[in-house]
Amino acid sequence: MKTSLRLTLSGFMLIAVTYGLARFAWGMMMPQVAQQISLSPRASGMLAACSYLAYCLATPGATLLLARWGVRSTAMLAALTAMLGLLLLAAASSAWLIAGGLFIAGLGAGLASPALASAVSRQIDASRQTAANTLINAGTGAGIIVSVPIFMLMPGGWRAACCCFAALALISLLLARYCLPAGRADPPGSPVGWRDRLHNHALQRVIIIAFLSGVASAAWWCFGPDVLRQHSHLNEGHASMLWLVSGAAGILGALTGPLARCIGMRQVYWLAQLAMAVPLLLLAALTHFSYWLVPAAALCGAGYVTLSGILLVAGAAATPQNAASGVAAAFLTLAIGQIVGAILFAQIYSSSAATALLPFAAIPVALLFLIPANPPQRADA
Repeated sequence: MKTSLRLTLSGFMLIAVTYGLARFAWGMMMPQVAQQISLSPRASGMLAACSYLAYCLATPGATLLLARWGVRSTAMLAALTAMLGLLLLAAASSAWLIAGGLFIAGLGAGLASPALASAVSRQIDASRQTAANTLINAGTGAGIIVSVPIFMLMPGGWRAACCCFAALALISLLLARYCLPAGRADPPGSPVGWRDRLHNHALQRVIIIAFLSGVASAAWWCFGPDVLRQHSHLNEGHASMLWLVSGAAGILGALTGPLARCIGMRQVYWLAQLAMAVPLLLLAALTHFSYWLVPAAALCGAGYVTLSGILLVAGAAATPQNAASGVAAAFLTLAIGQIVGAILFAQIYSSSAATALLPFAAIPVALLFLIPANPPQRADA
């Protein structure tokens, strides 16, 4: 098997595990967990923040680990933390243990993306890097797709599901061991500090877009299942199926590269922002089950994964001397934006879901007028 194909498949699996299973599956599991372990609404919000906090700490730390350990070891550590965090969740008997499990599991996502971006920049020809990065990034959707049937069908409920997720994380660790390159992430040379990188105007624009996009995305990725149950009055089965639809549509993020070859990356960026805005408007309007919720959930998944792929490519392009640092900066600010968005949404959501959803839908509309500086107009650029 070609090196580039092994890297892409291993990276796709690692993202599926660290994002789809170890990070985003919590929103689906939380109501069932709360039935066994007493959790107040405030405690539930604090628990969700543990994963984001870990992500924010691990993402900048990934660049240091890459310089010292290299791609393979950093990626293996990402899979290992996801596995250990999921096992701790499976055994948790208190809110404190759940917090620890979510924190450890959340480290994996923060380590995975910079490591894989560095691997792609080293091992894959420049003409195919955009396609490889966006395909790997679409693993998030695959992880969500896998999580729903495991969660719904596994005997033993959420604890058994976490054990199954941990087994998949172990497989991902082994794939990283045998498919990713060893050695330091970047060739020797004069190092570029974070201060210098943050004076990079292209990276500054990526950071602003990532932060605001993170704020907007929190409405769905932090509160989506609860909005479906409380605002749209869906039962748990229907809400879980729409979460599956969202994950399945996230796979469409793998088409970002081919679509960019046809219409240009700027146009794909506009489509992704619209795909984040329209479903929030639909959710605000629908207070009961409607088949319009299906395309709304699909657009949430496709828009977010596509946009995160664009940010990944733009961050790497902004720092060609060290692709991992640009990706780390973009994904760090995306996560910080999600934390801020979750806090803001929670404050407004307590009074009215529709009132909360409308301003969050306005953010991606405003971002149509702020695009990444000089984005690659073709996927092979």
